[in-house]
Amino acid sequence: MNTLLYTQLSDVSQQMNGYTVLLGFKYSNLCIKSDVAALMPVVIDDDGMSYDIEEVADVAIANEYQMIVYPKYPELLHKIIAGIAEAHPEFKLTIKQGKFSRVDHKNKDYDEPEEDNENSQQNMQVSAEEFNKIPDASTDAAPESVFLLYTMPDVDKDRRDLLTTTVKSLHAECMLRLDAVCARNSEVLVTMINSANIEDANTVKDDLERMYKEFKNRADSLRDEKLREIDEAYARYNLKKNKPKEYDGVSSFRPGYEE
Repeated sequence: MNTLLYTQLSDVSQQMNGYTVLLGFKYSNLCIKSDVAALMPVVIDDDGMSYDIEEVADVAIANEYQMIVYPKYPELLHKIIAGIAEAHPEFKLTIKQGKFSRVDHKNKDYDEPEEDNENSQQNMQVSAEEFNKIPDASTDAAPESVFLLYTMPDVDKDRRDLLTTTVKSLHAECMLRLDAVCARNSEVLVTMINSANIEDANTVKDDLERMYKEFKNRADSLRDEKLREIDEAYARYNLKKNKPKEYDGVSSFRPGYEE
């Protein structure tokens, strides 16, 4: 294939990939289930300096609906709380006291590579009930003796409807961008083919169509997976509402730690 055409197609692929990656990032920030990527927008301000969350804390997925944040620098505890609260005010925070081991009942460490099977992530999870056994931090607890437990907000009917609309809207926006990239570059490629009198014109067009379908399918898959998450979270909410004793929630942020 002509080098210029190959370069043009590579550029198209990068653009489409960028839009689908952006869609996935936006979906992660809807915070239906726990996702470390949701903390990427968090900015921690300290004495005129700004830090990303990974610079000042370690983050681990506790289970499908909870994340743990371990401050690397205890003196930044309140600023980490403030930064996360600004980015995600919907998170429910509990400050837990004590040294929580990242090892679950199967002695798997959160930092170990995941096994290549569908049960590995489930085996690493720690339930909300187990966290409830860990005492909440007292108001005079030393910062170095605590860690932060964040729980995703419940998905009731109103939130389910809002999330569903948002997921479909973000997908539609992504598809508009993919369509625009395809249409714009289709014209460019036709011009390049005609000007260079290239014989494999049909191959180039087929490559563009295949590329478009690939990223469209990827966007569709991201949308469908997020809609499934919404349905699961809504079902969980209804089950928790009907059986509160089996699904004790995590208490909210303790006032004693407010700045």
